[in-house]
Amino acid sequence: MRNIVFLLLFLFLGHCVSAQKPAHLDAVAVTKMVPVDSIDNQDTKPNSCSGWVDTNIQFTACLNAEGIVGYLLEPKDDSYLKLTLSDMDLRRCGAGLREVQRAEALFAKVIDLRVDSAQEIHRAFTAPRFYQYVRQYVFFLNPDGDTCVHINCIMREESYCPSRPGRQYVVVCDGDDDYWTADLNLTRGRLLSFHVNGPEIWLVPGRNNEPRGVYRETVFGRSAWSEKNCSFDQLPTAVQRSVLLKMDTTQISRYQCFSQKFMWGIREKKNGEQVFWRKPYKSALYYRVYVDGICWGYNKKGQRLYVAKSVHWGDSDEDEKYWSLDRKNLSHIAGVDKMLDAISQDMSARGRDFAKYGGIRWAEKLGDRYVLAVEYNPPVDADALILYYTFDRNGRIEGVTLENWW
Repeated sequence: MRNIVFLLLFLFLGHCVSAQKPAHLDAVAVTKMVPVDSIDNQDTKPNSCSGWVDTNIQFTACLNAEGIVGYLLEPKDDSYLKLTLSDMDLRRCGAGLREVQRAEALFAKVIDLRVDSAQEIHRAFTAPRFYQYVRQYVFFLNPDGDTCVHINCIMREESYCPSRPGRQYVVVCDGDDDYWTADLNLTRGRLLSFHVNGPEIWLVPGRNNEPRGVYRETVFGRSAWSEKNCSFDQLPTAVQRSVLLKMDTTQISRYQCFSQKFMWGIREKKNGEQVFWRKPYKSALYYRVYVDGICWGYNKKGQRLYVAKSVHWGDSDEDEKYWSLDRKNLSHIAGVDKMLDAISQDMSARGRDFAKYGGIRWAEKLGDRYVLAVEYNPPVDADALILYYTFDRNGRIEGVTLENWW
């Protein structure tokens, strides 16, 4: 009897562990290629979505038993390829069924390595969503002569025009993860870069008003408010006292005041549908104090809510890690050592060395939580990423979200 109980317990634990692992990504099958003009001309008829055909590109549909997987795009000259992919050193490259199959095999392999089981991942990488994108393949030769491929992924939706990928190269400047791109080097079997759009906030399932992890700066972000420079005398008394108590005012370069009207969020309904919403900030006045290369953020009560390096990334040729925050810059956060250790452990579970290649970009207090933004810059550019860790009031990781990178 005891052996049966242990066996059932073992099977139950095994099920729980396997349930936490994301589904393995298999290569998308491509078994046939047909010129678009031969498919009953369905992709060359003007419609409400797009009334023109991109005559600078030859389109070939890539199919399997379930239908069209994507389209091979072959620009008719190098200049158009450079315009499409924004690189002046690329050359056209012939491709067929074998190259597309190799591309899909490598695509699934390199993305599968980024499907981490340690914490939340971007849903664009998970099955079955990974298979719900129409692909556009653009093959090219890099300056070293390596065969590479640019894969443009567009989500299939009922409102989406299925003919557009077979009519023109789809360029998307904004949006959620309905659109993303990846560049692969087939010769060397490497992922070169990828870029995924995404929502601003992930929410804990079943607890719709609490963030799992933020996508970008919220209250102290850099684009969603009107701000103005001010003097020390114009700061609220509580902020003045906090500044005088905690800073050497001779080192302060400037003060700013701004108001945050709202932030975007995303709410999940019971049926799984996700809708965007705006969370208003009532009487929200916030203040920045810049001192010795550090930006400190305060609310009108004088509470420190934010800390970041005041230099934008890319403003210097110095090592980017120089611009990350030291532990002493985070010492005002209760339990920060525990948080940094948790980040290091989580990054290690992802196969990344936080101590060697990671740094904190900024930290912000949101209610009784803290969000720490991590910049990870390893030697291989395609492995670089940005993560936002949300910690609960006890300093435990409540969630982590991956931002766009590359």
